Amino acid sequence: MKSTTNFRTKRWTIHQKFFLILVILVLFLATLNVAKARGWLIPEQPEVKVEQKTIVLSSLTLEQKIAQMIVVPGQEWSVEPWRKMGLGGIHIYAMKDEQLFRNMIDKFQQNMTIPFIVTTDLEGCWTPFGNFKNFTSVSEIYTAEEASEIGTEEGEFLSALGFTLNFAPVVDLKDEIWNCRSFPGDEKQITELAEAYVDGIQSTGIAATAKHYPGKTLVVKDPHKFVVSAEISAADVYPFTSISAQDKVKAVMVSHVIASGAVDTKGKPAVVSEAVIGELKQNYSGLIISDEINMLGLKKYYPTMDEMYVAVFAAGNDLILNFNDDPNEIYHMIQVVKKAVEEKKISEDQIDYSVKKILELKGFTVM
Repeated sequence: MKSTTNFRTKRWTIHQKFFLILVILVLFLATLNVAKARGWLIPEQPEVKVEQKTIVLSSLTLEQKIAQMIVVPGQEWSVEPWRKMGLGGIHIYAMKDEQLFRNMIDKFQQNMTIPFIVTTDLEGCWTPFGNFKNFTSVSEIYTAEEASEIGTEEGEFLSALGFTLNFAPVVDLKDEIWNCRSFPGDEKQITELAEAYVDGIQSTGIAATAKHYPGKTLVVKDPHKFVVSAEISAADVYPFTSISAQDKVKAVMVSHVIASGAVDTKGKPAVVSEAVIGELKQNYSGLIISDEINMLGLKKYYPTMDEMYVAVFAAGNDLILNFNDDPNEIYHMIQVVKKAVEEKKISEDQIDYSVKKILELKGFTVM
């Protein structure tokens, strides 16, 4: 009897141990999956040495340089992986009040040797600040004086929250999709209004972005959903040519439109056309920014994401907007581009040129 009892007790103990090991294994795998999903397993880059706002470009690893060229969504849970990778910028979405914006941006920027560029879309007719503040739509601005005043007002507002770059003004001649994102008038009137807005907002320290080169982005099908093409006229290009002259605007955003006519992308979306971006850079030394690369207007053009990643860097964009919030995918993007540089598919001199412009926008002297 005693022997049977001991046997049962021993068997139960074995079952308990097995069950405990199984629970521990399940918890370990669950924790591992969470850690991976949150980007906690991504290796941290070496600390960048900065002396008196001067950075030696060669002191950055290739991964750090590529990371500086990427803008991602800035969200509460992504603070750690984005900081760990040393990404170039964050894009902040809508929140309920001003203090939430300040708190979020402070979390990202705290103790960063190289701070993030902090971006937003404040265009007037729709903004991420609509829960607590209204702005004048650009379609309702008719004079240069008014455009300058509004630019200054919006710049002061963004600066107080911690933003550094606004993806505005839109200088497409017409908006037939949202009907509120373009200035009124012909190409010369639109240029005058856009230049006044740029002068106003940049006087506050906020960098402005003329978009969407080469035009016609808002009169074809929505590039968020479709691969689109358009015939570009000299009038479409006029505002971009004028506003980028003598680097009046800090950045120009290039769209996914497959263009023909005055600008010919040779069957490619503009944002991946080396010829188009190369020509733009000949007369403009500011930042060239890609429109968001997960828009289907670009994504559907490529059979794989890796090919798309290489193409947007190889084309010569300085800042690439990738609003995928998966840290592992962003890390993968960096590795894909790094390999392409090592295989000479992308020039490292081109990467260096872009990173230098990005760091200078952030206020550094680059050597």
